[in-house]
Amino acid sequence: MKEILEGCRNQKPAAQKQLFEAYYSFGINICMRYADNREEAEEMFDDGFLRILNKIGYYDPDQPFDAWFRTVIIRSAIDHYRKNKSDVTFTDIEEAYDIGEDEGLIERLSAEEILAVVQFLPPSYRTAFSLHVVDGYSHAEIAGMLGINEGTSRSNLAKARIKLQELLINWVSNGSINTRNYV
Repeated sequence: MKEILEGCRNQKPAAQKQLFEAYYSFGINICMRYADNREEAEEMFDDGFLRILNKIGYYDPDQPFDAWFRTVIIRSAIDHYRKNKSDVTFTDIEEAYDIGEDEGLIERLSAEEILAVVQFLPPSYRTAFSLHVVDGYSHAEIAGMLGINEGTSRSNLAKARIKLQELLINWVSNGSINTRNYV
């Protein structure tokens, strides 16, 4: 990997292609959490990968490359989201509320199945859920990234969890998802 990264620093097309091929699946999976569809995820990834190539000189080789790559791709996806989702509304409430869980529901599904169902959430809920639950950002960090306040981030996460639970229960019970009430 050191040779590939050094080649990318020197703008060698062969090294750039190797890096792209090595990290494409990883990057697309990250972008799918923020995109409405595969095409949008690919656009997010392309923007992020270009940013990686342009900023590769800032990468500290003493740190794990995967973590740096992931951070750049997430920030690029969020930039894309902010630029293209001006019609998305965030709901602001003072306090987020807890919800109950169907015992054993999550254990019956794989991570891939859960993330597939996350795609059915409205964009503002999906973004808050992905940033907080999957990527581990705090509500303060999410608020800063999206230009919203922390209460809005908490509200969207709480609502995402409710909708996600409803979708998962529906999917497990009926074998399908009725998206009419969710998107």
